[in-house]
Amino acid sequence: MKRANPAFRDRFNLVALGAVVLLVAVSLLVQANAQFYAGGDFYQRQTIWVVVGGALFVGAAVFDLRLVERSAYAFYAIVFALLVLTLFIGTSPTGEFKRWIKLGAFNIQASEFAKLAVVLAFARYLHQRKERMPGEDPRQAGSYDITDLGAPALMVFAPLILILKQPDLGTSLMLLFVAGTMLAMEGIRRRAVVIVAVLLAVAVPVAWKSGVIQDYQKDRVYKLVDQDWEKVDDKTGAIVETRTTQVEQAIWAIGTGGFTGAGHRGGSKARLGKLPEVHTDFIVPMVAEEHGLVGMTVLLFLFWVLVVWSLRTAYDSRSRFSRLVAIGIAALLAWQVFINIGMVTGILPVVGLPLPFLSYGGSSMMMLMLSLGILFNIAIKRGRM
Repeated sequence: MKRANPAFRDRFNLVALGAVVLLVAVSLLVQANAQFYAGGDFYQRQTIWVVVGGALFVGAAVFDLRLVERSAYAFYAIVFALLVLTLFIGTSPTGEFKRWIKLGAFNIQASEFAKLAVVLAFARYLHQRKERMPGEDPRQAGSYDITDLGAPALMVFAPLILILKQPDLGTSLMLLFVAGTMLAMEGIRRRAVVIVAVLLAVAVPVAWKSGVIQDYQKDRVYKLVDQDWEKVDDKTGAIVETRTTQVEQAIWAIGTGGFTGAGHRGGSKARLGKLPEVHTDFIVPMVAEEHGLVGMTVLLFLFWVLVVWSLRTAYDSRSRFSRLVAIGIAALLAWQVFINIGMVTGILPVVGLPLPFLSYGGSSMMMLMLSLGILFNIAIKRGRM
């Protein structure tokens, strides 16, 4: 891949900025529609988070990249402390989980910021490992072996374990996928890949049997693999849940949209109004029913533009830290879109992961805008520190 000429790079930055603006505008539109179908005040609150997120984007876009690198570990430590605090004072709308810290009329979800914290801290660590100081050899040369992965594993699994305790499987998986993508781009020896694969193959059944994976999360896996799955009450023998629930409602809504959709607020209020989490994790079925294949294609194209721009920015970056941050943000966007759409279409188990921009959530919006502000900073400076 050739490095982009300055004129093309500047135009691509403007196109990416336009994609961000369009996705933010679509976010407000779909939240207004979700409010129409399901009630609530999603649009008003999302508007507040868009304004705050816009300020974070501008601030991050003009911030000194050297300070971003120097503050990476401090940001990671603050987010880690918030995750610990969440276990003690965390709350949720139902009171069942501990995922949010209540601040007046709003809730902050520290696990969302953990995604960016891991990207920045991981980028700084990997950069320092291969940084060549004057008169010295780099501490890390070539690909990473299994003996080199102790500190990176600790950096990922420390917040991951705290997030699993909330419990939040979706965000935990995101940390693994994003960190794994960044490591893969740096280079991992084949032996290390085999050993990690074996460890994961052992860890998953252990987590399943030991209760690390919650019962409701197991039920979601059963729904995915067994078409005739039914959950039976052990005491009464009555069927309390079947597969014809959230995902099948979502697939029905997506299929109803057809090629061009039912139009603005033309979806079935009876169906979408009863679809759980239609304003957050399951926002895609509403978009698909209203705007069909055409609308979803445009939406996916906007995400594709951002991911390609992130990778292009990584390639053009002059510093390893900036390149790793750009790769991490590209992975964050790509994996989150893939997992969210996969789970609402029945390809993947439901793990509770929002769609970037469109899903309701202040913490998600602020984290995304802060991440993209840093990425825009890297793009316009070509990653020069």
